[in-house]
Amino acid sequence: MIAAAFHGPGWRARAGRHDDDIAAGGNWAPLWVGRDFDRLTDVVLHCPPATRLTAGEPDALQHLERLDHDALCRDIDALAQAYSALGVTVHELPAPGPLSGNPYRGANAMFARDLLWMTKAGAVIPRMASTVRAGEELQTLRLCARLGIPVARTIGADGVFEGADAHWLRSDLVAVGLGTRTNEAGAQQITQEARQQNARVLRLSVPTGVQHLLGVLQVLDVDLLAARTSIMDPAEVRNLRDLGFTVVAIPESEEVRTHLAFNFVTVAPRAVLMPTGSRATAALLSRHGVECVARVPIPELAKGAGGIACATGILARTSQD
Repeated sequence: MIAAAFHGPGWRARAGRHDDDIAAGGNWAPLWVGRDFDRLTDVVLHCPPATRLTAGEPDALQHLERLDHDALCRDIDALAQAYSALGVTVHELPAPGPLSGNPYRGANAMFARDLLWMTKAGAVIPRMASTVRAGEELQTLRLCARLGIPVARTIGADGVFEGADAHWLRSDLVAVGLGTRTNEAGAQQITQEARQQNARVLRLSVPTGVQHLLGVLQVLDVDLLAARTSIMDPAEVRNLRDLGFTVVAIPESEEVRTHLAFNFVTVAPRAVLMPTGSRATAALLSRHGVECVARVPIPELAKGAGGIACATGILARTSQD
């Protein structure tokens, strides 16, 4: 008789797909995302060590102003409390670890949205676009190892990609933003991964002066998007509408430019978590049936050039269909 080790009668071949393994749990954590409007269940947040926030002048660190560590931690704690009150499990991103090569590494890791893109098959590990953020990817890898999240792909070669440049518009449609943070080579790798997960990619341009696609496009429901249409390519906005989406046009107001009102997080279909100072934007969304379920003050976080959506690493969403 041939032994099972050599594929004899006792050999048990693995059946099914990798995403079935994730959904079942056991081998892998059942953390995944297939649509960015589904109910949010798990996020990751982080406040960098004080020494990283003072490792250089603000502009060298890609911050707008000098950040106070205690104040930044208060902002992140307030965000964590808001999520907990909404029934969302909050995880902590691992510390940046010893410095090697990049003296600024970890100074921007409070913007956890950039540090991974969750898919139906696990996490896509980015390749950060700036030398200042190079090496933050290791924090994501440690998070995945700790939680048991499979790595679907790591962006490599000459590609750069950051997690805030990709949205699951539908389970079979991914929007990818091309700009300074995600280049053509990075977008090609995301396209390859999407195809493996039975989804196609819609490429959109990120306007000059905007960091990521997240800064101009948000997913609210299966057929509803919010967009800063006046600074987007009109042809791309028309294409979104041709695909069956209602696109809520968010005007370029002081709320949006200064108070980061557009930097909100969809926590369930037509339900969002917003920063304080966003009442007019919330009122506009409400006319389309979108409820602002809570507001969080982020005065210190905004000094780092990001808001609550930038700070929220999306780990899992659950469909209510």
